[in-house]
Amino acid sequence: MQILKNPSLKSGKEFIDKSLQDENSIILVGSCVAKYSGRAGSFLPEGERIIIIKPDGTLLVHQNEKREPVNWNPPGCTASVSLDQDLRLVSERSDPEETLLVIYKNLKMAASFELMDEQELELVGTEEDLVKSVLQNPELVEDGFKPKEREKPVSSGVIDIYGEDREGNGVALEFKRGKASLSAVNQLSRYVRELENKVNRKVRGIVVAPEISSGAKNLLTSEGLEYVKVEQFSSFDEIIYERGQKKIKEFMTENDADSERS
Repeated sequence: MQILKNPSLKSGKEFIDKSLQDENSIILVGSCVAKYSGRAGSFLPEGERIIIIKPDGTLLVHQNEKREPVNWNPPGCTASVSLDQDLRLVSERSDPEETLLVIYKNLKMAASFELMDEQELELVGTEEDLVKSVLQNPELVEDGFKPKEREKPVSSGVIDIYGEDREGNGVALEFKRGKASLSAVNQLSRYVRELENKVNRKVRGIVVAPEISSGAKNLLTSEGLEYVKVEQFSSFDEIIYERGQKKIKEFMTENDADSERS
């Protein structure tokens, strides 16, 4: 990492130029004017701001408040720097044609560094997390539950997980990442009715969610369905499953083997 504090505009220009050539990430702090032209136009009068330039061409202009940049150019743009009376940083986009010009009166800081990061964002606390946690730990539903099929298609939709209980009854699970509502119960009810007609045996329907509305709970009771509470994850460390977790096919293979032994 390289940092310049209170550099001259000439030193700043040379520093930014080399950093762009090296395809480094760049942070600039100083007093500047920002002008945008393209599909529309904007002008941001002089003020002290933070500019971030990324190797993929992204340029962000941040003020000292709010989360979003006040102006930006997206990935794929080309940045260049020049020095006249002022330091001029230009970000250009070809399709559509857009230009973001940042004119510096002075620089307080310029930083350049190479970030080593090839990871992708992984969302936690999603409906997918709930499904995977039950596949990894079927006892979260109840003791003896055996997952048989994930995303089982039926004419009325797709069942998140289909399995069997310890008595050999079919079990259809409907997952919701938030509060389960009447629509979730109605959906599950359609699945259960269709499956019972197809397999000619009892099929239980269970809504799996962190919480359920009072109306949905009353409808569950009247429809002969059930509810199992599975907590949402509040942090990555609380996720129950690992990347090496068993897949549904592995559960099916193990369960089939157990059935043959019994």
